Amino acid sequence: MTIDIDKLDFKRRLEFFAVKYFAEQLNKYFNRQLRFDSFADPPEPDVYCFWENNRIGVEVAHLYGSERDARMLFGKSKPEEKTKEHRIIHALVPLNERVISELNFILEKKAQKRYGDRTWLVIRNAYPIWYKEDFEFYKSDILLPNEHSFEEIWLLCDRDGSSGILQLY
Repeated sequence: MTIDIDKLDFKRRLEFFAVKYFAEQLNKYFNRQLRFDSFADPPEPDVYCFWENNRIGVEVAHLYGSERDARMLFGKSKPEEKTKEHRIIHALVPLNERVISELNFILEKKAQKRYGDRTWLVIRNAYPIWYKEDFEFYKSDILLPNEHSFEEIWLLCDRDGSSGILQLY
């Protein structure tokens, strides 16, 4: 299937590239072939892929650190967030608290939704200064909900996966 990237909206582009980079890393490190099939709309997973000749759903989430970090990455900071006082307050929150807390929030939020039997969750880390080593160091702080509907949960450890991927479940 050929995808015209230029015709995709922002959300679909993010999903497409998350799956693309995840598939590249999965194929590279685990010799597991994952191929994009199609997009879907809620309540279905974001995309469908083929893995070992089976069609699976892939729900995609993006990790940006805190909400403020996300706004800063997209150039949409609130005026009050640009003041020296707010920058200092934000800088005093340790990165591991901002990133891991948001990751745990995403995991909990996604666990509350129900998907089909063959659905994976792929979380793409878009926080620019965190990589696989950081997630490995704080792995014990990552809280997987006891109940969720995912067959596998993966973390793409940076924007393009160059530092690697981690299987969380």
